[in-house]
Amino acid sequence: MSATLSSRSFLHDKRLTTAVDVQSPNLKRTRLSLLCIVASGFSFFVPVTAQAATSSIEQITIYQGLASVTRVLPISGTGEQTLVFSCLSPAIEPDSISVQALGNVNIGEVSIQTLSGEQAAQCQYQGAANVQTQQNNLADISAELEAARLTKAYLQNLTKVTQITTTGTLANNARDLETQAASINKKIVELQKREARAKDNLNQLVADSTSSVQSNVTQVSVRTASRSASSVKLHYQVRGASWEPTYQARLNTDNKQLNITASAIIAQQTGENWNNVPVILSTVNPNQTTTSQLPRVERLSLYEEEQAKLSRYAQPMMEAAPVVVVSVSDSYGGAGGMAPLPSFTVSSQNKNGITEYRLPQRVSIPSDGRRVRTVIDEQSGISKLWLRSTPSIEAAAYWYASAPFLTPAWADGSLQLYRDDNYVGQSRYDYQSLKEQGIGFGVDPSLLVKQLADEDKKGDKGVFNRQQTKTITQAYQFTNQHNRSMRMQVLGAEPLSSDDSIKVTATHTPAISKKNWNDNKGMVAWEFDLPSQQSQVVQSIYQISYPADKKLSTN
Repeated sequence: MSATLSSRSFLHDKRLTTAVDVQSPNLKRTRLSLLCIVASGFSFFVPVTAQAATSSIEQITIYQGLASVTRVLPISGTGEQTLVFSCLSPAIEPDSISVQALGNVNIGEVSIQTLSGEQAAQCQYQGAANVQTQQNNLADISAELEAARLTKAYLQNLTKVTQITTTGTLANNARDLETQAASINKKIVELQKREARAKDNLNQLVADSTSSVQSNVTQVSVRTASRSASSVKLHYQVRGASWEPTYQARLNTDNKQLNITASAIIAQQTGENWNNVPVILSTVNPNQTTTSQLPRVERLSLYEEEQAKLSRYAQPMMEAAPVVVVSVSDSYGGAGGMAPLPSFTVSSQNKNGITEYRLPQRVSIPSDGRRVRTVIDEQSGISKLWLRSTPSIEAAAYWYASAPFLTPAWADGSLQLYRDDNYVGQSRYDYQSLKEQGIGFGVDPSLLVKQLADEDKKGDKGVFNRQQTKTITQAYQFTNQHNRSMRMQVLGAEPLSSDDSIKVTATHTPAISKKNWNDNKGMVAWEFDLPSQQSQVVQSIYQISYPADKKLSTN
């Protein structure tokens, strides 16, 4: 008894059923279906039916650095069968694999194989929609070109078999044939050019696809037994996929309208081409520590102990996670009716600090590292505007805006800044920082900052208890060249004493609005409205005294 199966058809998800006649003891002939599995240069046979119908991706959840993938394979028949999930990523984490059966299905053993060489190469173009589309386009052009050539050959044969009897008929037929021949020749030339361009495009796509092909692929086989048609789900985690948030903040300084758009940039190099798949983006970082550390107990002794007695407690290692098989009796319902127009509004869900963004549309993310961008959220509203200046650091003022709609659910990411439709720079979206300090939108050239005084004077006082003194005077002028009044916030810093013998006295003109601004000890803030074409001077005088036999240190 012998049977031969092509490993190519096995990898490309074709139904593998080989019928073989077997002689039974009672001389009756029984037909059995045999599965031939080709691996590592040898073959063996199992008396089951194997199905490798194309698996579809039901859901992909992308985290930071990895993705969780759910694939589905249908069970079309009854009895004992082996389902094959082929052409999977070589970066699959084997411990993460689990199988879920829907309906009345029994699950047997689950085998995981790594294929290489020719078997892996056969998976190269699976799911490569762009290559397949270009191949179909080239086939259409070639068919049209062949039809034109056949038409030209027909006209050539027609001139040989047609009998011309009159001079007038000869002239008319000759003109008609010349017109048709010229048209066909022109069409053939144009089709040849299109065919050449299509071949070049196809070669380029093949070259790009080949550069991202993995040398290995993973294959998962699941043995099942069922009495009716059903399906089996395969869950696994794969490295090489990630996403990062990015934001655009647009401020209109005339109407104080602030709009922030949150987008996700997705990329993957898992070895699987994800074409037209549903995607969820999760803000959780699975690479972070999942358990807290225990406190270290200090052991005190008057004598030096041996190193062996100073053993530290370590957490026990977790056992490797086995392949999990779950049987579910409930069946899932189908999708609802399609809306007249697609909606691209992303739905988000907060799960105790973890935010999930469910993309409403299916997306295609090839495994070549290209960056796919999609909007995941958008917020807008009226903000408070002000100009902030720290004149002791820089003689400039910056636009700032508050955003009452900021949310901690948004993960940290880059923040592109636009003021009055002009790109002014890039910052960082950090909820806590932006909530406390506002969003900066660049330098305002219409607010002039001038330093009037920055002096240090030293002296001493006292006879029996001599003290050294230091007087610091700082003064700055702010001039508003806008055609409207502007809200100003000026930040300064008072010297802080870390020694009881150092005394500091501060005098501010005008009086400060906030002391220890934003819970920053020593920082002070002036807040005032500065009318158009007006100036305001802010002055601070700090008097510091300390023992004469000491030196003052500043850090």
